[in-house]
Amino acid sequence: MRRSITAVLLGTLVSLHAAQAQADTAGQVTIYRDGFGVPHVQGETSDAVMFGAGYAIAHDRLAAMELARHNTQGRRAELLGASAIDADKVMRSRKLTDETLIRRYRALAPEHRKMIQAMVDGINKRIDDVNADPGRLTPLEFIRWGIKPTRWSLTEYLALITAAPLGRDTYEIRNLEFLKDMTDRYGREKAWQIFNDVVPISDPDSPTIIPAGEDLAPARPIPAPVLSPAQLPPGGVTSAAAQAAPLGPVQGASRCMVIAPRKSASGKVLMLEATADGPEIHLHGGGFDNAGFGSNGWGVPTMGRGAQHGWLMVSGKSEAGTVFAEELNPRNRYEYRHKGEWKKMERRTETITVKGGAPVTHEVAWTIHGPVIAWNIENGTAYSQQMGVHGRELDTWVAFAEMGRAKSLAEFREKGVDRLGWNLGACYGGEDGTIAYFEGGALPKKAAGVDPRLPTPGTGEYEWTGFLTPQEKPHTINPAQGYIFAWNSKATSWSQEGDNARIGAVYRTWLGDRLAGAGTSLSLLDMRDFNGRMFNALGAVDRTQTAPDFFAPYIRNAITASGDSEVARAGEYMLSFNGLYQDRDADQKYDNPGLTLYRAWLEIAPRMLFGDDIGDWWKKIDADRYLTYQTSLLLRAFQGDAAGAPLAVDYFNGRDRTAVMIDTIKATIAEVKARFPGKDMAEWKHPVFWKYFDAALETPDRPQMAEDAPERRLSAVLRLGPTMAPHNGGESWVGLMEIGRDHRALYSVVDAGGQNLFIDPNGKGNPHLTDQTMMHETNELKKISLAPDEIRRTAVSSVTFEYRPQTR
Repeated sequence: MRRSITAVLLGTLVSLHAAQAQADTAGQVTIYRDGFGVPHVQGETSDAVMFGAGYAIAHDRLAAMELARHNTQGRRAELLGASAIDADKVMRSRKLTDETLIRRYRALAPEHRKMIQAMVDGINKRIDDVNADPGRLTPLEFIRWGIKPTRWSLTEYLALITAAPLGRDTYEIRNLEFLKDMTDRYGREKAWQIFNDVVPISDPDSPTIIPAGEDLAPARPIPAPVLSPAQLPPGGVTSAAAQAAPLGPVQGASRCMVIAPRKSASGKVLMLEATADGPEIHLHGGGFDNAGFGSNGWGVPTMGRGAQHGWLMVSGKSEAGTVFAEELNPRNRYEYRHKGEWKKMERRTETITVKGGAPVTHEVAWTIHGPVIAWNIENGTAYSQQMGVHGRELDTWVAFAEMGRAKSLAEFREKGVDRLGWNLGACYGGEDGTIAYFEGGALPKKAAGVDPRLPTPGTGEYEWTGFLTPQEKPHTINPAQGYIFAWNSKATSWSQEGDNARIGAVYRTWLGDRLAGAGTSLSLLDMRDFNGRMFNALGAVDRTQTAPDFFAPYIRNAITASGDSEVARAGEYMLSFNGLYQDRDADQKYDNPGLTLYRAWLEIAPRMLFGDDIGDWWKKIDADRYLTYQTSLLLRAFQGDAAGAPLAVDYFNGRDRTAVMIDTIKATIAEVKARFPGKDMAEWKHPVFWKYFDAALETPDRPQMAEDAPERRLSAVLRLGPTMAPHNGGESWVGLMEIGRDHRALYSVVDAGGQNLFIDPNGKGNPHLTDQTMMHETNELKKISLAPDEIRRTAVSSVTFEYRPQTR
């Protein structure tokens, strides 16, 4: 039977529509490389751009991505051996199943799904190229690990971009251990006083990102420090605390400074960021026109310069999770009581392959609240962690993509910040002169009647009651002070402390606030100078450090009252130290002996003051926390009733504060003098700290900072670049911008050495392996242009691909 003309025409139209749809999904993408190897990816569609991004980042950092893949899968022991088993157990317990990841992925908008899949396709295109020419293109790390590059699955990539927040907000158990120890020692009443002193819910003297009175969100009450009886179990918690300890200090080093037009010389917004290491990229096309920094494998810049704005990110310190204490069934440890019923935990057994050793099995259990992070079987308790981000793990990748693509402040907020799943702070500066800060992420509304510093009973009476809406989260636009400065800080006066972070008056924002507050007619060069000084104040690598002038009244009293010339001299030296670790005469010693004395005093004074009452808890309570409080606690003690939150316990034990200060200075002199035998106090100069890129070179006479482990860069081990350098105290990536229509560029430096970390199978590096290492040490920045003509004119190389998504 002959088909009708209408049917034929209809079939033709359908075929043409299908062909056009296929053409619409295809796209040409070109990757230009500038003189520092930074990729400028230009494509016709958003997924073509992300294909290019995947290829470019895999080209530059395939080995780092492989290590990240193994980490987020809980498979580091396959590469590193038995030393990584404990870390793998933590990740296996907390990572999402493949089925869950796919459900999260399918819930995304079609364009975002295409972009993520294109990123995976780009990574795999590079891996295919490597495996087609392994003798020339295989990164040396793979050979040393004894593996070959393998293609990424979609779920492996989804695991990578959901893993970052998995270990946060787990200090309730540590706090409980401290409270239990004090209760055993002193009884309930005094223990509770000590606990509130050392672990305040909120220190009113803590500096805030948003100035008082300028938070556009309605204030929320800070929970009263009242302990629910159900929060203090009768048994010990030490074993549970040990099992729940995180992998190491969470690296939340990010800081941003935004200067309003009225304080800048050009009348335009100035923006400065310093954060952790990662590759850089510029995306153009498919709605993108933004360049900046991103984590290994992410593809989209997490912060940088956009089409009409700049945006910078910091790790938030809001209460974004809860540790629940689950009551276990005495007859079955895998059942827990919730709302009057015994519920079964979800369970699975994971096998961890260990390089050079036997496989290890690990049991994973989840409750309704989240993964079980610790067990206290003796007392019938399991601790599970509920995170606000649960269910929104992929939203942060989408948020970063849309923050970069935003064409207005409203888009930046609605499509970007409001989409964030993780608790992050977003700093914004627009070409129209607007500056703003938004606290983002899924922030829960916690139940009343429990103390947020301690595990919450998981029996169902204290569940979350919802989440803060965008308008309820801290935010400010164009604050009157004319600047925004955030460094993983407390957002507002009503933000809680005491669980994940405690801030206090001497917090590391002291220098940035002083510089930004006093600055006028500021230029990009001034901002670069600000960065160098904040580097030298060590706030990124030693959170106990602060300016001595916080303690000046009490040190002055000691100088006057001591009648001891040595105490007076030491006190004057301490006060003459400006808080910056500087070696201006390049003799590999810091210039001021007051630095040596003050640094020692910050350890000796709290030990002497608090040790007899609480042992080493003044320091131990902060073990493994990224932010520490011990110096603010010390200041509150000397301030007495003048402190915003006076201490309830007299840790001076009736002694005069000035007399105690004199004793601490004498003890400091004795300890430091022993390190400089036969030398005058003027010569008590601390040797400069060193940053080691090869751990084998560390020596006692060239100290490293306690919190700054050697990086073990392969380039240094193979002597392909610098092996060590005097430590400038700074974070890994620095970005600086002036937000004007005539100045569409980003000035930056990457501490990893360079953009491209590739070392070939024969141990030969590439031109960008270490070309930024010494630039970083000397606070020098390069330019990344967003101007298409300049990019093409100055490109050192380019490559073009045709991206055609596979039918799936």
